[in-house]
Amino acid sequence: MEGLFFVNKKKRFFLMTVLAIVLCSAATAVADELRKIAVFPFEIHSRTDAAGLQKAVDTGLPLELLKSKFIRVIDRNAVIDAIRGRRVDEATALSVGKALGADLAITGSLSEFGDLISIDARIIDIRQGTTIPGIFAQGRGAQSMPAILTQLKTDILKRAFPDQRIAGIEFRGNIKIEAAAIHQVLKSSKGGLYSEADVAADIRAIHKMGHFQDITAEAADTPQGKIITYTVQERAMITDIVVKGNKKISKGDVEGVLTIKTRQIVNPEKVKSDVERIRGVYHSKGYYNVEITDLIEKDGDKNVRVVFNIVEGDRLYVRKISFEGNRAFREKDLKNIMKTSEKSLFSFFSDSGVLKEDELKQDIGKLNAFYLNNGFINALVGEAEVTYDQKGIAVKIRVTEGKQFRVGKIDISGDPLKISKAKLLENLTISRKDYFDREAVMKDIAYLTQACHDEGYAYAEVSPLTMAHDANQTVDITYQISKGNEVYFNRISISGNTKTRDKVIRRQLAIAEGDLYSSSNLKKSYQELNRLRYFEEVDFQTERGTKENLTDVSIRVKEKPTGLFSVGAGYSASDAAMITAQISQQNLFGRGQILSLKANIGGRSTQYELSFTEPWLFDIPLWSKFDIWNYNRQYDTYNLASSGGGATLGYPIWKSVTGYLGYRLSSDDVKDIQATASTYVKKQAGLTTTSSMTASLVRDTTDDNMFPSRGSKNSASVTYAGGFLMGDASHTKVGVYSASFFSLPLETVFGIYGRAGYLTSNSNRDVPVFERFTLGGISTLRGLRDIGPRDPKTNDLLGGLTMMVFSGEFIFPLIASAGMKGVLFYDTGNTWNSGYNFGDLRQTAGVGVRWYSPIGPLRLEYGLVLDPRKEDSPGRWEFTIGMMM
Repeated sequence: MEGLFFVNKKKRFFLMTVLAIVLCSAATAVADELRKIAVFPFEIHSRTDAAGLQKAVDTGLPLELLKSKFIRVIDRNAVIDAIRGRRVDEATALSVGKALGADLAITGSLSEFGDLISIDARIIDIRQGTTIPGIFAQGRGAQSMPAILTQLKTDILKRAFPDQRIAGIEFRGNIKIEAAAIHQVLKSSKGGLYSEADVAADIRAIHKMGHFQDITAEAADTPQGKIITYTVQERAMITDIVVKGNKKISKGDVEGVLTIKTRQIVNPEKVKSDVERIRGVYHSKGYYNVEITDLIEKDGDKNVRVVFNIVEGDRLYVRKISFEGNRAFREKDLKNIMKTSEKSLFSFFSDSGVLKEDELKQDIGKLNAFYLNNGFINALVGEAEVTYDQKGIAVKIRVTEGKQFRVGKIDISGDPLKISKAKLLENLTISRKDYFDREAVMKDIAYLTQACHDEGYAYAEVSPLTMAHDANQTVDITYQISKGNEVYFNRISISGNTKTRDKVIRRQLAIAEGDLYSSSNLKKSYQELNRLRYFEEVDFQTERGTKENLTDVSIRVKEKPTGLFSVGAGYSASDAAMITAQISQQNLFGRGQILSLKANIGGRSTQYELSFTEPWLFDIPLWSKFDIWNYNRQYDTYNLASSGGGATLGYPIWKSVTGYLGYRLSSDDVKDIQATASTYVKKQAGLTTTSSMTASLVRDTTDDNMFPSRGSKNSASVTYAGGFLMGDASHTKVGVYSASFFSLPLETVFGIYGRAGYLTSNSNRDVPVFERFTLGGISTLRGLRDIGPRDPKTNDLLGGLTMMVFSGEFIFPLIASAGMKGVLFYDTGNTWNSGYNFGDLRQTAGVGVRWYSPIGPLRLEYGLVLDPRKEDSPGRWEFTIGMMM
């Protein structure tokens, strides 16, 4: 044993000796590889902070150099001691550097010119006794010193150690992924300085691309520098994605959430992520017990197949939503606020009772807002506790209500506005509330901010200051206004209009360069551009101008086709079956002009019309329309052939009020009169020339001329025929029209309409039968036709001399993405030979569809007669192309 121990001791001594020699050799090798650099104090030329800049260079540059593993910086104190107060020139640096055993010495100067900082450096090779000048870096401000020193360090090392420069970067093993794609993620670059840390970061970045399962790097020395070679092993490509076990959720819905695709490189992390995405789909449909596993199978030598195995489990519904701590409000009231609901009879046909986590989180926010809007300023609605069992899902929500606070004193402080303080206080929403209401406060902030904006203070701020009094449970609210400076519109730029001319857009704007800022006018400008219906998108952006009191406006539009060519068939109560054709351009040559040619050929009528509209005649807001027409219509006992032309001018005379003046000349031929026709009709046989003028006033504040949701449209018109205008017909027709629209929740709209007319002869000659009022059809009494006074002997429809119609509509979205809407309506009205008889009004009601289709606005509506008479049908379909309001 002793001999063995002795041998072991000798072996142990031998091994330790060898190890020591190896370690010493390695240390010597490392020491030999280190390059020693002596950094001498730089000369500083600065009138502001010379000491600070001196310290920044003397400490910062050595720290930057030490970031390179092959660099050792000689202690600064040793350098200072060796200089012994001498001026640092090349000779001093060379001698001191040799004495300190340095390989290189670095000297230089820093100069400050205003905020520009410039550093010049020189490298002295101690062994060769040569100098490398021309190393330069600069930046602006003291805050740029770190970047300047980093750049300086990089240039020094490149010039001093060309063997550490990267001469090239190569890739091996990449077949499907191009080298250029890998290059984009690298930190190392050709011509840059070699760094092991950068190479390690490159390997991590390449791995993060997800295309490679193994990456190695090698650096080879060449006379030009280092060549870095990255060797990669690509992941397999996905040839097929298989979904198994899905019965309740379609394969399309599952595949729709996947991020992996066939012909892509497989990435296990993305596969795992897709498992969670599939799980999210199942959870959104109530399948909370779903189990999903993934499998990556080989498909040949280099490809794989990804398989998702799904065990769906039973669908779970919310069986109970309960609250804890609610005293002021019943559970029923709180549940009505939530979108999440309990299982009901309708759960089999809808998503009611299905738990959706994102909706539940939104519900918690709604409940918190509900309490804040009802005076509970300290209320807290906690996160929902969700539990699962075989019966379903239980949701429990804890509420801490606190005390309910009433509205106390209300005040406005800060900068005054032109609107009196009393008027502002009167218009505040919170002043009409008994209890504190956060939503009302937010509306008031918006109202006061709008008031500031409309007086030109674009950057005004309104801050609500609240003071709660626990003793009497009230909250005082003070709105503090900080107006800032008046702001003017500076530059208004327009982009995206490839067809529409700039002037067509600018003339619709309620703002102009140099105007005082107004958010109301900005909003109006946005509405007016949308009313043109030339654009799919209209976007307004404001940003500060070149000065504090200026703001720039950028208007971006996306144009849509404005030309129309359509051919179709339809049916109306008055014309029976019909064929329609239309060619029109709503934005002719980008000038905003309208050219339209229409043709309607029906079982009882034919109509041709050509019209041209210029909204800005002579580049002023003078609206003009010119049209010609030819019209033939079969009535029960006669036919009417009409042709003519007209011109109308319109000019804005007040805010939202436009005046119109038009002239119309027509030739109307009452012919093919049957023997059984009314005497009134027979007396009007032959040609009648009508020369008439119409004057009207229109006030329009609606937000859209096709589908208005708010505002009103009112008009009054007088038509005079004959007299000084000559012609055969001589009569006066007066008409009034009014429509109001009210925006309701869920993008619904309620509209109410009314119109009335009065017609009288200006001579002994009867009013032409074709000028008299008749009702029925899609624009008056839907579901009825030919409503009006008749000849008591022949029952011919003659029409009335007075008319009145009222309508109410509830409009709701059907397919919002397609712009299709549904409508419920009620119509009532009648015509009479004289006077207005409210006890003799016909009534209809019905449903319909309205759609701004690619061929123009369409209306299809069915009217049910509520007071049917012997000659009436129960109801009728109505169809038209062109008008909505």
